[in-house]
Amino acid sequence: MFQWFKEPKIDFMKPRRIFLTLSALACLAGVYAIVLLYQGKANLGTDFGAGVLLRMSAVSNVGIDQIRGSLKTAGYDDAVIQQVKDDNSNTFKLIIKLKHSADKAVGSIGDEVLTLFNKTFPDAKFTLDGSDEVGPAVSQKLRDDALKAFLLSMLGILVYIAFRFDFKFAVAAIITTVHDILVILGIVILTGREFNLLQVTALLTLAGYSLNDTVVTFDRIRENLRLLLKEQDFSSLVNLSVNETLSRTINTSGTVFLTLLPLCIIGGDALKDFAFTLLLGVVVGTYSSIFVASPILVEWNNLSKPKASK
Repeated sequence: MFQWFKEPKIDFMKPRRIFLTLSALACLAGVYAIVLLYQGKANLGTDFGAGVLLRMSAVSNVGIDQIRGSLKTAGYDDAVIQQVKDDNSNTFKLIIKLKHSADKAVGSIGDEVLTLFNKTFPDAKFTLDGSDEVGPAVSQKLRDDALKAFLLSMLGILVYIAFRFDFKFAVAAIITTVHDILVILGIVILTGREFNLLQVTALLTLAGYSLNDTVVTFDRIRENLRLLLKEQDFSSLVNLSVNETLSRTINTSGTVFLTLLPLCIIGGDALKDFAFTLLLGVVVGTYSSIFVASPILVEWNNLSKPKASK
């Protein structure tokens, strides 16, 4: 394995309380984002915010900006438009996401947009290939199911780490994973990016990625506990373990980061936000495995010392 540092001796544990404080403040932003999410004030996608997804095609190309302008004149200011590339067809295809309108009948929005396009762009001859509409009740259920999926995954992580390592390792891993989710969610929601089921997929993926990175460090800590506990205090031992896994952490995270970066820059509208969330998660997950997970273990150990002495 390529070594970025030869036997690094960086004292990660010395400023641990500073980083833990900064992380706690970042988590508060995530909590605020969740409040906005459940109040419906965030930029929710069709899945969570109730809306309509239209699949349309035309015989000739039309500029995306022209289509967006046409939709704005009809009152659809927040339309998300994605052109679909199909090498096997010369047809111009679009996927359009619109917010749900309570004053319109179910299924009427697609016909309304089709009429608008054929009136505005008669030469293109638009056709409506299909539409999906999600009402408020369904979107609320999807939000609740997403929360249940996250809670069940956290429970599974707690049981696995407690069985594989120790209870305090399990709690530290859960806190770190929740930290990552809250920080990423806070940035995504507060920057106005669309939150949908694809973003939930990204968050659950990142939870697994962050946990994997944390477990590697914890495994080295556990190994050093058996070998070096009598020679070094716990804080120094944890610091040594973090340094020993530093190159591996940078190599893994750097590879994933470089893979996601082009997707984030030149990906389509549907993939850019997804790639951005994954890219952000790689950075936050790498940070948390060093500056959150391990410091929590050190603080827990320091707090338990007086009880042990009694």
